[in-house]
Amino acid sequence: MLIASNVCINIMSTWKLIQRRCYDLLSYKYSLLVILLAFTCIFIGIIHFGEVWLTWSKEKYEAVFHSFNDNILGVSFQRKLCQHVPIDVVYTWVNGSDPLFLESLRRHIPVVPLSAAASRFNDKDELRYSLRSLEMYAPWVRHVYIVTNGQIPSWLDMDNPRVTLVTHEDIFLNKSDLPTFSSPAIESHIHRIPGISDKFLYFNDDVMLGAEIWPEDFVTQAGGQKMYLAWWVPDCSEVCPWAWVGDGSCDHACNTTLCEFDGGDCQTTAIPFDSEAMEEENDYPYKYLQDSREVSNNGLKLLDILRNKNSRGLTRWDNTEASTIPALLARNLSTFESDGLEAADSPKLRLLRDVRPDDGDDGGPAKNSPMYPKPPRRSVSSNKSRTVEQSAKRSHPNDDIVNPARANGSAKFGKFAYPNQWRHNARGLDTYAESLLYVNKIYNRVYGLERRRVPAHMPHLIDKWVVASMQQKFEAEFRKTSSHRVRDPEDMQFAFSYFYFLASEKRRVSIEEIFDAFDTDKSQTWSDREIRTLLSRLYPLPLDYNLVMEFESAITNCSRRANLPETVRVPPGERYLDSTLPVVSKELISNCETVSRRMRSRFGVSSRYPHEVIKAGKNEIFEMLTSNVSLTVQLLDEIRRDPKKFICLNDDMDPSRRSENEIVRALLNDFYRSLYPLRSTFELPVQYRNRFSHRHELLEWKASRAKARNLLLCLVTLLLALTFYHVLSHHMRRLCRIRELPTLLV
Repeated sequence: MLIASNVCINIMSTWKLIQRRCYDLLSYKYSLLVILLAFTCIFIGIIHFGEVWLTWSKEKYEAVFHSFNDNILGVSFQRKLCQHVPIDVVYTWVNGSDPLFLESLRRHIPVVPLSAAASRFNDKDELRYSLRSLEMYAPWVRHVYIVTNGQIPSWLDMDNPRVTLVTHEDIFLNKSDLPTFSSPAIESHIHRIPGISDKFLYFNDDVMLGAEIWPEDFVTQAGGQKMYLAWWVPDCSEVCPWAWVGDGSCDHACNTTLCEFDGGDCQTTAIPFDSEAMEEENDYPYKYLQDSREVSNNGLKLLDILRNKNSRGLTRWDNTEASTIPALLARNLSTFESDGLEAADSPKLRLLRDVRPDDGDDGGPAKNSPMYPKPPRRSVSSNKSRTVEQSAKRSHPNDDIVNPARANGSAKFGKFAYPNQWRHNARGLDTYAESLLYVNKIYNRVYGLERRRVPAHMPHLIDKWVVASMQQKFEAEFRKTSSHRVRDPEDMQFAFSYFYFLASEKRRVSIEEIFDAFDTDKSQTWSDREIRTLLSRLYPLPLDYNLVMEFESAITNCSRRANLPETVRVPPGERYLDSTLPVVSKELISNCETVSRRMRSRFGVSSRYPHEVIKAGKNEIFEMLTSNVSLTVQLLDEIRRDPKKFICLNDDMDPSRRSENEIVRALLNDFYRSLYPLRSTFELPVQYRNRFSHRHELLEWKASRAKARNLLLCLVTLLLALTFYHVLSHHMRRLCRIRELPTLLV
């Protein structure tokens, strides 16, 4: 009890002493100001420490802070997302009606008529509605990047932290390639956007979302990438489909440079045909060399008649031509069969047999003719596929940049805007289709002959490191693409190049990896059951007993020759009771050349990048808007009734039909507003518009504003300094004055 009382007395005495010292401190004239400053510094230090700690915590525990709520809405999607994979979105956008854009286009590409360009690339607010659809159906994306030539949409909220405007100067390595009006050139640099995620979605501004999408729509469960492929790459020529190339038989129609000399089927031909040897007076792009046989001349006459008929569309054939075709067909077929060039029941000869005049009055081709089919009627149903020829000859839906090859609509040989255009445009294909054939030819040379499809018109998931590897491998081709001012037939078409690089790249698989793949129980040895699995994948089924015994004897002989020490502990049950095999370890298989050679030939090469090919058509809609008002109304109603996940409506309107085009644009705007009526967070309020339409104007204004702000801050600081000086000058003089003690008189 005494000790407790002593402790209480000491505490009270200490508290009284502290109080007296505080009173003494507060009795000084400036002590209160000093204390206030001290507490202010302590408070600021605590706040600063808290900010540093919070930043460190977010970096250290990123999975806790940013796993599922780091998105454009800032809400958590933990219950809907399987895992957190940051995915950004990249848009390419241009306002073709901007006067500065048209002036730059006229200055650098004088061959393009500006009236057609303004009509073709008039901004229809597709980007605004595409962002609305993104916020409605894919709010889990992290950030949005809009790549422009410096233009700013008038409605875009530049203060939104989830959107960034990127110009071509920010991503192009070679600034001498600018300005550019070529979408492939721009697309080849989008993976260089600063701060972009490793995997990002590439949108065109005319691509909308019609239903919820998730990362699983683009990646497989194993982490691979899904490839949505649509129509076939256009045939290499009008008389040689890709199905004939590399089919094992030499087809003279395919023995051209464009068709890659029939994929090597005509290597024994003495003189190959050259598709580039063409007279300018003839519209037909493939002139065959003269052959001594009569079949060559007859075949040329037949193909020339068919070509002339096809070029006239639904016009009546000349009676002379119509009467000549059966004779030429009969002569050609009999000559082919007598010379032993092809069998009489060959599908290619059956194709020629089907090309005969119809019994009707119009004199058109037969209804079942596979070579020159009757042009199908345009259908508004989204689930009806188009023919490859129609898709190839349409304008590229992602092409938001002017294509000078189509400027006048009827270019003649020798009057093209770029070199060798006569060679590419002779078939009537647009620049997009020609670029597909160009990339296809390059990939055939590098990866082997293959018939390829074109990626669907939808958002594409892009891995920026795969793009970097692709451009490193095809450096010269992508450098040429980047240097093009406008679309060119020798462009590396971005999506097509990316997906087939992803699918075609291979890697070598070592024997050790193959061994581990079949060692399912991870015992470091192969059991009899695992060897049976290997043999079932190594040889055709049903397994031949001789092949099994041959494999076992090869392993036994290698075991005797190698004489490897038994360092692996074999678990029980590895061998059957009647098995005579030794311990099959990884070292034994590696040293057994006979077995390892067979395994390498079968399993030694695998895909570098896992992927899954999906046939497009189920989840996407791609339609071309024409100047036909009634057809447009029916088409939009079809989409309203059954909207797919991905909607792409491209402009294919006739610039000369201005009144109809205005109605179609109004219908399209009403359609977008019906599907996406709510304003997104990327838009300014309705009553506001951006003051500047170009980023350089915005930067100049910000620089001027910063200068004015700095000048104002300097004036305010000077005014405060003068005020404090006049208010406190008297007290400062008293503090600085030296006091003298009076002299004491004794």
